[in-house]
Amino acid sequence: MRREREGEPDVGPVSEDKVGKMAQTSLLQGKQFYCREWVFHKLQHCLQEKTSFSNSSANKPSVVLNSGTNACVVPGKGASWGVLLVGGPGSGKTAVCTELLWPSSPANLQRGLHHQALAFHFCRAQDSDTLCVGGFIRGLVAQICQSGLIQGYEDKVRDPAVQSLLQPGECERNPAEAFKRCILLPLLGTKAPQQSFFLLVDSIDEGCNIAEGDQTSAGLSGTIAELLATHYEYFPPWLLLLCSARKQNKAVTKLFTEEKVKGLDVDPSSLRLLTEVEEHIGITERSLCEDQQNESTKEKR
Repeated sequence: MRREREGEPDVGPVSEDKVGKMAQTSLLQGKQFYCREWVFHKLQHCLQEKTSFSNSSANKPSVVLNSGTNACVVPGKGASWGVLLVGGPGSGKTAVCTELLWPSSPANLQRGLHHQALAFHFCRAQDSDTLCVGGFIRGLVAQICQSGLIQGYEDKVRDPAVQSLLQPGECERNPAEAFKRCILLPLLGTKAPQQSFFLLVDSIDEGCNIAEGDQTSAGLSGTIAELLATHYEYFPPWLLLLCSARKQNKAVTKLFTEEKVKGLDVDPSSLRLLTEVEEHIGITERSLCEDQQNESTKEKR
């Protein structure tokens, strides 16, 4: 779902900065997408599970999330989990994320998962601004406000104490506190929506100062990956965290435990993808044959 609507009014003190604008676009927007239907089917199922779990979460044990003088009761173990798309370089992770937000195929348009996008962020190695944790937080806040999907959220983040944490410099100095006070607590303090939504972060391993295959997390401090890994268990039960990363970056993928994150391998070496490609080629060939037959019929007339 596009969050930059033409003619849309500014949201005032929580408006997006340049960093947010750059991170809310994909270089693959507008390109035709083929195959990977099973990925979108899986994601649809996960969102449906989220909706069901959210509706029954009142009976689950809770814990308290503290942030300075504020505290909020949040769902306990089992309530918050996410999805991590993994694959090698060039396997199509960003293409899947782009298609999820701006569907090009009739099937994905009909599926309508883009309507459940609460906010998103594309990390790019060649653009250091998109790797800035402060810009990431400010961009999410602005998108959630502009979406109008969560009633009461914008009023909560207009609080002067919250706004002070969003200021450039302050947000970078204490991103964990800003993430709690500006995103988590306001979301947890609003009425749960009737359907689930997702927060998408593409290429979450970009900007992490680690070599591929490195098992340590020494280079993850202060990154978007670390911020989400230490806070996603406090997400409201209706919000699905969806990230993508290269499977070779073990230090990043290990941050998101298998117990709390469902991994989806989109590597093109999988048999499922090869089968989809063969089916797509078959459909294309049949379509071309039908077009040729139609042209031949017209010429005979």
